[in-house]
Amino acid sequence: MQPQSFDTYAQSYDDHFTNSLIGKAQRFQVYQKLLNQVSFLWKSVLEINCGTGEDALWLKKNGATVLATDISQGMIDVAKNKSSNSAIEFKQMPTQDISSLVPNTYDIIFSNFGGLNCLNNEELQKFKKGCEQVQKSSDQLAFVIMGTKCKWEQLYFSFNKDKAKATRRQNITGVDTLINDNHFKTYYYSPDDMKQLFIENYNCTSVKPIGLFVPPSYLEPYVVKRKVMFAFLKLLDKLFGNFSFLSNYADHYLIVFEKK
Repeated sequence: MQPQSFDTYAQSYDDHFTNSLIGKAQRFQVYQKLLNQVSFLWKSVLEINCGTGEDALWLKKNGATVLATDISQGMIDVAKNKSSNSAIEFKQMPTQDISSLVPNTYDIIFSNFGGLNCLNNEELQKFKKGCEQVQKSSDQLAFVIMGTKCKWEQLYFSFNKDKAKATRRQNITGVDTLINDNHFKTYYYSPDDMKQLFIENYNCTSVKPIGLFVPPSYLEPYVVKRKVMFAFLKLLDKLFGNFSFLSNYADHYLIVFEKK
């Protein structure tokens, strides 16, 4: 993926996702589950794919020292402007190049909302090795990943008779993605894929669904007109959001690892 894929999207990203009903609902789920699994107080956090800095601000408020990185300078510029009064360090950097950072520095490595889905298998392997190098011993990884069997996506596109999109998350060669006239590929990974990738040096301690009933963000126009129904979907996510076996059927899932 090239930086320009998101540079031109940076100014509209918060309107499109961060401040949307679906974006707020899914981010709330991430935060609630994170706080049950990870303590950020006095921890050094490396954030991957920080986007416009929304999560970096939250991490800082929860007591972390934060280095937030993104491949897109446009995203970094928006994040810096948003967090100008916070002591957050930002760095423009491709995800798979984290091994260039100072070794044995970070307690927690965090990536939200499918940032790692922009990496193919080879790039993900390089990223994994970088995690092992820059992270301290016995600490944590926390990633929010787009899985391979999202039921909302299967049902929505099947209803619209678009079989290719209904099954696109199972395409192991990646899916062509278009944002503001920029093309790149998105790769989908199941919880088992991620566990297998990190099995040598990390134990998986938790997997939870994010957006099992709250739908993917492209359905925002639909839920805006049906706020009572949307409130019910959020309630269902609250009731079923701790069932790990449902994780790969959600829009995203949160997976947490601890270094051996």
